[in-house]
Amino acid sequence: HQTLVLNGLRGRVTLETDGQLRTGRDVMIAALLGAERFGFATAPLIAMGCIMMRKCHLNTCPVGIATQDPVLRKKFEGMPEHVVNYLMLVAEEVRVLLAKLGFRTLDDAIGCAEALRVDPSIRDGLLNFLPILSPAHLLPDAGKIGQVERRKIYGQEHFMILQPLTDRLLLQDFKMTFRYGESAVSEGRWLSNMDRTVGTLLSHELYKRWSNTLPAGTCHATFFGTSGQSFGAFTLKGVFLELQGDSQDYFGKGLSGGALAVYPPKQALKAGFKAEENIIIGNTALYGATSGVCFVRGIAAERFAVRNSGAWAVVEGTGDHCCEYMTGGRVVVLGSVGDNVAAGMSGGILWVWDPKGSFRQREMPLSIDLGSVDPRNPHAAYPQELEDLHKLLQAHCEFTGSTVAEGILKRWPESATEMARVFPVDLMKVAQEAQAAGQPSPFASVDDFLPPFPSSPTAKQARRPPRKNLLAVEQPKSRAGDLDIEDVATIFKKGFRPKAVTEELDQVVKSNRGFMTLDRAELPKRPEQERIEDFREILAMKDEQQIRTQAARCMDCGTPFCHQSVTNKSGCPLGNLIPEWNQLVSSGSWHEAWRRLMSTNNFPEFTGRVCPAPCEGACVLGIIDDPVGIKSVELSIIDKAYEMGWMRPMPPSHRTGKRISIVGSGPAGLAAADQLNKKGHEVTVYERADRVGGLMMYGVPNMKTDKVDVVQRRVEIMRQEGVRFICGNAGNIGGVQAGMMGDTLGVGPSAQQLLNGSDAVLLAVGATVGRDMQAIPGRDLQGIHMAMDYLTEPAPIDAQGKCVVVIGGGDTGNDCIGTAVRQGARQVINLELMPQAPGQRAPSNPWPHWPLVFRTDYGHQEASLLNNGNDVREYGVLTKEFVGDENGNLVGIKVVDVRWEEVNGQMRMAELPGSERLIRADLAFLALGFTGPEHPLGEAFGVDLDRSGNFKALYQHVQGDFRTGNPKVFAAGDCRRGQSLVVWAIREGRDAAAAIERFLLSGETVGAAEELAEAQKPFLTAAL
Repeated sequence: HQTLVLNGLRGRVTLETDGQLRTGRDVMIAALLGAERFGFATAPLIAMGCIMMRKCHLNTCPVGIATQDPVLRKKFEGMPEHVVNYLMLVAEEVRVLLAKLGFRTLDDAIGCAEALRVDPSIRDGLLNFLPILSPAHLLPDAGKIGQVERRKIYGQEHFMILQPLTDRLLLQDFKMTFRYGESAVSEGRWLSNMDRTVGTLLSHELYKRWSNTLPAGTCHATFFGTSGQSFGAFTLKGVFLELQGDSQDYFGKGLSGGALAVYPPKQALKAGFKAEENIIIGNTALYGATSGVCFVRGIAAERFAVRNSGAWAVVEGTGDHCCEYMTGGRVVVLGSVGDNVAAGMSGGILWVWDPKGSFRQREMPLSIDLGSVDPRNPHAAYPQELEDLHKLLQAHCEFTGSTVAEGILKRWPESATEMARVFPVDLMKVAQEAQAAGQPSPFASVDDFLPPFPSSPTAKQARRPPRKNLLAVEQPKSRAGDLDIEDVATIFKKGFRPKAVTEELDQVVKSNRGFMTLDRAELPKRPEQERIEDFREILAMKDEQQIRTQAARCMDCGTPFCHQSVTNKSGCPLGNLIPEWNQLVSSGSWHEAWRRLMSTNNFPEFTGRVCPAPCEGACVLGIIDDPVGIKSVELSIIDKAYEMGWMRPMPPSHRTGKRISIVGSGPAGLAAADQLNKKGHEVTVYERADRVGGLMMYGVPNMKTDKVDVVQRRVEIMRQEGVRFICGNAGNIGGVQAGMMGDTLGVGPSAQQLLNGSDAVLLAVGATVGRDMQAIPGRDLQGIHMAMDYLTEPAPIDAQGKCVVVIGGGDTGNDCIGTAVRQGARQVINLELMPQAPGQRAPSNPWPHWPLVFRTDYGHQEASLLNNGNDVREYGVLTKEFVGDENGNLVGIKVVDVRWEEVNGQMRMAELPGSERLIRADLAFLALGFTGPEHPLGEAFGVDLDRSGNFKALYQHVQGDFRTGNPKVFAAGDCRRGQSLVVWAIREGRDAAAAIERFLLSGETVGAAEELAEAQKPFLTAAL
């Protein structure tokens, strides 16, 4: 802008800026710097539904934007109005900013850089913004040449440029072809670099009259000189353009059936010019070509045949990125090839003349098969390969006089072995399947697009015109070379695709298209009728091949959401490297997958069984299909590790002498203990129950997680690694907490003793105070129990032969249902206050947040056996009163149906008149969630409480996170954040361990006293 202003040329030029423009503020900054046009790309894409998966080159876009796949394109839900609304918001912001700056129109603001100021925070940095922010029209030299202009003022007169266009002259040369379809020749026109898009206007006019019905070579035009950009762009079938000279970029762009040939001037060749050693056409030739033929005697620059989907071409060398993203056609390279060849290529075939064998030593992507042409053994998927290759070489020699092609043909077919073949694996597979099914081959012929050879006696004979003009007739479908690989791929419907494949699995893994061809499969469960007879785990035997198949459904997302917690409602809080171990499992690398899994998750045997899998809710595939069964893959990896003996004690190599005491042995406490023990610290875990595991031991029923073969097995490994566990009376700190199973337990060390003898203390006692219904009449009747009391009592509450009502949903309610069914309950009813969730995401519940949709868990499936196969859940039901008999025993529950309405932006509950009823109940279990931790322990350690009643600890991703008001006491897990998931507890335990490690290294601690050791002696003896 400044340069144009100083040279008096700004009024003749329009300046445009683009790149990361997203807001009205961006537009204003660009305008003040001198731009008057603004290019938006990424932001409108997002407005249309793009999720920035960054895998556009794989043709696997799950929202149907960057793909040609017909199945995926149906998933596109974008509308023009979405982009219009976005740009209207940008424009509105521009209007506001213009008003604030005192400009009436955007034109008035162009070039007024004096309205910009440098951010004070970077003003003193190394960059000097003053030269950029100097207004061009106020510079000292402004106006010395021409007028001082800040924006474009004068239009351009195009008539003198467009009128003598070469294509307009070609229209005159081929007027008989327009009228009657006769063959015609235009010879000897000279071109310069000002002659752009030669042949495009000619093709446009021909198509309006004859569509694609003209025979190849009907309009034959020869040229001399150097053409400008886009020579032969979008050339139609029937047009043959021959250039004796050279051409610039975009040669043959969008070729649509025409024929192109370019070769050096014959005088240069006679003088010894070697075409095969010199570049003759520029970058990005044949970009997006769909059909036709192209012969280049010489080297093409970079990006030759990028996104080619049907054209056949011969060239004598290329730069980098040859055949990138190619989906169809044939390309022969009779010379060297640059880097990144065939990247993202999914269709078509590339042959490279490789007499020295160097090209065949290259590493190619897994989706590409690199081989050699063997004239004695035709390729099984492409039996006519030798014939097509010979035909291309012969045509190249005829049209360009290539000495390279001539030399190869003289030694044919022996010279065919010097040809390296690049064959996409998916295309090969489709061709073989078509042959096996007796279907036509996907490999079309090039004959329809080849003009007659110059040596042919019919080359100059007039052709008979087509019988009819197609101006007002429905256009026939063009036979444009090969079909794209996407067009011939088998399309399966969800629910009817295979869940496990064997022989073809390796091909599916390499193709990155398993998500389209495979169905979701979860780990199988034992039949309901069988599993309700015992408390053994509900999972059946795992099918390893099915797990590998499920892992192959992973889309290899460029920006995966499954392994990151974008918000507290999405993704894996642990940051599990899910795409990585999915890829490893699908390829059979179980040990490497286990190492990836254990690097982020201390207890995958827990999360693989009880975690609701927020990672699956954030799976990108879930936008268009059922998500990948990530939880099943995770559990299979860790079970495989135990089976193979990889999970074994690995004590730290040294000890630091630092002592950490952890109160609570749930997932958060165990995760922190495991992390700190690996650092070499001496870790002691205190648990008031008689066994380690917290909620995983007492709370989650055995049919979900086996206590011996899962929980105790993992705890024993930690014990052998050096973690000390003190349970029962000895682990009940100060005796301030009620026993987990009812009575008050004996006392262990006091809080002060623990502080004196530890360098740091971590409270990870969970949220154990259940939400009650004390305000409901009849709550004190016999037979009403808190859900956790039912699941953890040493003498189980027996539901055999009784009518059971579970109030509340979630995992706890479901576990109560499953336990009651196993005990032989006569009837089970589950009451939920909220309405039934929808079958699919509501507009207010967007991806990647956890999908609030209707689900059926194992307990609901089992209880339906008692209810004639019907769901036992009743939604929108409010408990009004517990009804008892004369002995104070529960006999029924009075309920009423409710309706939820939105009032002033809030959901309000209203009772439905006449819906009151009495439900028979001998037992009622309250599964209403948890309100927080038990406060006496926090008081003993001097820990403050937050407004929710949880232990107050800093959590802002800064130094001091998880630290309470007591400088040596940290809190993590549900006791700090409130009731949550096991996976969040593990995350908190790991993060708290890192915070404690930083605290220990900071030097704030003092050495642990001997007092704790003395105080522990009697309790350690009792524990042993």
